Amino acid sequence: MRFIHIADVHLDTAFAGRSDEMRSRLRRAVREAFSRCVDTAVGEQVDAVLIAGDLFDGGSLSFASERFLLAHLGKLAEADIQVVYATGNHDPGRGLRANSLDWPGNVTVIAGADPVTVAVKGRTGDIVGHVTGAGHADARETADLSLRLEPVAETALPQAAILHTQVTSANGRDLHRPYAPSGIEGLRAAGFHYWALGHVHLGQELSAEPPVRYSGNLQGRDPRESGPKGGLLVDLLDPVHPVIEFREFSPVRWERVTISGLEEVRSLDALVGEVAAEWERARASDPGSDDTEWMVAVDLVGPSPMWRKLREAEEIATIEDELAARLGALGAEVRAGKLHPEAQIDDHIDREDVLGAGLRLSRDVLSGKDRLGLADTDLAGFDPGRDGTLDAYLRRLLSGGAEEIMTRMLVPRADLPRITENGGQEESGQEQSPEEQSPEEEGAP
Repeated sequence: MRFIHIADVHLDTAFAGRSDEMRSRLRRAVREAFSRCVDTAVGEQVDAVLIAGDLFDGGSLSFASERFLLAHLGKLAEADIQVVYATGNHDPGRGLRANSLDWPGNVTVIAGADPVTVAVKGRTGDIVGHVTGAGHADARETADLSLRLEPVAETALPQAAILHTQVTSANGRDLHRPYAPSGIEGLRAAGFHYWALGHVHLGQELSAEPPVRYSGNLQGRDPRESGPKGGLLVDLLDPVHPVIEFREFSPVRWERVTISGLEEVRSLDALVGEVAAEWERARASDPGSDDTEWMVAVDLVGPSPMWRKLREAEEIATIEDELAARLGALGAEVRAGKLHPEAQIDDHIDREDVLGAGLRLSRDVLSGKDRLGLADTDLAGFDPGRDGTLDAYLRRLLSGGAEEIMTRMLVPRADLPRITENGGQEESGQEQSPEEQSPEEEGAP
């Protein structure tokens, strides 16, 4: 059995906060990525395409996306390629508009927690394997759906499982709500030859024997979803020795660069030059495909003589335009919230006032000398699986904290960026995407 494993397509992502032109381009990019997946499936003559949830970004599907999706699923039907689609938290089975779609006969939609097993047929019409999955009936599935999935008994044919789940040990899980949580040991012991997972957008291998894989999302949607994006071509002809290849499908790639050491940079040209040099170094080892379009996210950090100017929306917009033109990028985003005056922490840490006390306290916590009298249970955001220890969690929280304390105590309030209600810094042209919202906000993954 050969198939392509994809997940988290998120058709009709809103891309809120971006220009109409950019929003239109990014929404087209998602469709283009799906189209490339379909072309690859046909070209590779796979037996099936597995979609592990969040095919749609929400219950409302545009007519354009509806027509696009059905046409491409029809191409797979013409090539005798089956599609197994298990719903996720963004496209739950109950109330999903997609329930009203006239799905082609090659598509099996698993829209609830009850397990469904699909017999996958090969080119000769013989059964070449089985795919078993469960879907999210509701947008807030809290049960471990993996416990319900069992392989077909008494068969030597390859067997794959498909599920939209947050594996509790996965990298990047803290960016997603813990829907349908599962444990890696349970997945490994279930008896399947392959687990096709969705929900966590970072592609990764959680287990090699048997393979338990997140394909990652099909197209990056914001600066945190950097790197090549696509799906996995899986060959289970020999289930004991599977062959798995990553295939890139995304036409637009997000990449992030961090620029520090700006003490001597005092002009627009010099700043753009610093970013361009770092970008060229990054692309030397990872040039992307010939037709890749780039979205560049730039973090400016550390002391800078221009820190005040770089907090102004108009100045940031000028830099973004210059960078996009210089780098030949589709767009550029600049974040300067971590810039601060050139005064060094050591110049103020011995002061006998609130500033000095705050800097010393931040230093002691970062070094592990002071836990502030806190226990593990005192901090709701502490996750041992993610951070390991309370000290590591506090270090993560206070990274850059001394600089922030110094800036906020030395700089007039009128010169500081506005802090949003959820505690984030409002920067020019930047709105939180659904992926960046806090776990309490609606629309988070």
